[in-house]
Amino acid sequence: MAQPGPGDCVELHLYSNGYHSDIGAPAEIFPEAHPLRRLFPDARSFLIGWGDQRFYYSDGTDLLLGLDAIIPPSPSVLHVAYNAGPASVYLGPNDDLAIGVSREGATRFVAYIDRALVLDETGAAIRTSDGKVIGRSAFLRTRGSFHLFNVCNQWMARALRAAGVDVNARAAWLAGPLIRQVRKSGRGGCAALPASAA
Repeated sequence: MAQPGPGDCVELHLYSNGYHSDIGAPAEIFPEAHPLRRLFPDARSFLIGWGDQRFYYSDGTDLLLGLDAIIPPSPSVLHVAYNAGPASVYLGPNDDLAIGVSREGATRFVAYIDRALVLDETGAAIRTSDGKVIGRSAFLRTRGSFHLFNVCNQWMARALRAAGVDVNARAAWLAGPLIRQVRKSGRGGCAALPASAA
């Protein structure tokens, strides 16, 4: 897959609190009629996360609920928030990692999101609940089960792989190892490219 280069760089942001990770993506990489743009038409970017439905709805402090999430397989949801940077505050992130990808990579990232989403008969995303950022986010129905071998950070690693970032999903059970893999890959934001490349 093409690497970001002159005139061909889209910047994603990986936000993490050490346990969970979300990804920020510019709204413009999604087609105008995309379900996420229909959901938040004025958004400049989206903050996207994936996880176990019951645990994601909770405040994250119930350890038994967390254990129940990984055994047995359970329903998943996508969490989408309006404007990634300000919305990431809900995570209490200790990492905000800019990642440059090519436009081809960005297109593949959008296709990965599309494969996860369940849509209604009008092509709209199916909202299952209000999200973590009051008035600016929603939980959406998705395909795929959450379980011990498919946790949120592994899902995120696969999203990054789709975008062309060399990470290993099996080694990304927690957010910390995922962040370290991305840093080791040498990927920086578009501003880190030579001046002619951004």
